[in-house]
Amino acid sequence: MTTVSDKTFRALAEEPANAEAAEELNGIQVRRRIGLLRGVVEESRLSGHPDAALADAAHATLLALEADAPAAVGRILQHPAVGAWAWRTFRSLRARGQERPARLAAVALAAAVASGASCRVKALLDDDGGLMLPGLGRLAPAGTSGEIEVAGGVLDAGDWSAEADPAADGPAWQVLHRIRIDDGFSVTLDDLDPYRWPEPNRVTPRLASEDLPAWRSLLPEAWHVLRENHPGVAEEVVAIVRALTPIAAPPEGVSSSSARETFGTIAMSAPKGSPAWLAETFAHEIQHAKLDALMHLVPLVRYERTETYYAPWRPDPRPAHGLLQGAYAYLGVTEFWQRQHPYEGIRGRVELARWREGVRLVLDTLENERLLTSAGITFVEGMRVRLGTVLAEALDEEALTAGRKAADGHRASWEARHGSSDR
Repeated sequence: MTTVSDKTFRALAEEPANAEAAEELNGIQVRRRIGLLRGVVEESRLSGHPDAALADAAHATLLALEADAPAAVGRILQHPAVGAWAWRTFRSLRARGQERPARLAAVALAAAVASGASCRVKALLDDDGGLMLPGLGRLAPAGTSGEIEVAGGVLDAGDWSAEADPAADGPAWQVLHRIRIDDGFSVTLDDLDPYRWPEPNRVTPRLASEDLPAWRSLLPEAWHVLRENHPGVAEEVVAIVRALTPIAAPPEGVSSSSARETFGTIAMSAPKGSPAWLAETFAHEIQHAKLDALMHLVPLVRYERTETYYAPWRPDPRPAHGLLQGAYAYLGVTEFWQRQHPYEGIRGRVELARWREGVRLVLDTLENERLLTSAGITFVEGMRVRLGTVLAEALDEEALTAGRKAADGHRASWEARHGSSDR
């Protein structure tokens, strides 16, 4: 099984940011994704699925396109929804489920459009007559034919045709908008793909045109904060993040999330607020993405332990893996505020005071309750080194008092719902 190098394992535990480690994780995930696509084809054939021939032909086309235009095809293969579809479909085939392997043709079509190649692909249209080209956009043809000729971004199926414009909507075409974050770095705003997020009830419908300016203006402002004050985090984001998926907004602030199934995606509600607080979202979610990828390869917690415990950033009790995920994410948050609080005043200092103590509490729980594997123990020891640097940051009594008050209030509210706990 592919795993991370010892160097990367140590860097992920001990260093606030390491772009080389992030690149290694991303490379492993992409190779896994490519393997899953091959696995879909092989499992289709072995199981005698009626889509087996379509999937095999689409995969052959994809390999040929990749050989001719590896960079363009690679951008499609790195789109997170491709991996999510492949993983769900592979599992579905094993369980005799409902996912259709023939959807691999949509990946091949997207690769052809992205590379500007000419080819012929037999695709399976969705039940509603549409076809999602992952990483690019959605077709809504007026016809029913799935025998599609592609040339220069134009798709012709005989009884329908459409141009997959990479920049704008068009007849029978809805584009996935690109958000330019900085020179040389942009992300796909995926508000269309049915595989864009594992929790369908959280995603928002297609964004209206009047919603786009907030994404296009506020995200670059947040990125400026990262580039100026947190360059290591920014480099990790560039290495891993390929897409943003809009989700429903909370009553206040911004909601964000990451998921192992859609590695490379940050789900977030419409950006608002100060650039620093949006920048913190990236610092938070990149930690989740890294640890998700690592825990897929290296068991860090004892999954047989099913007890749940208090976490100072959650309203619900958390199992061992959730504790470690939260501690790792909030270790990144504390390091963010350690660097950022001189620019933010009392609010930044309170964030630092509160979350560094929260991380220490959860690491104590993980160790004292013996929830870690041997690799997990080593990993948390590395996290302790980083936390020690943050704990050594001198803070004024006002910030320390406010941080304790916020933490005590959260604990009291949690215990009112779940009962008192010394864990």
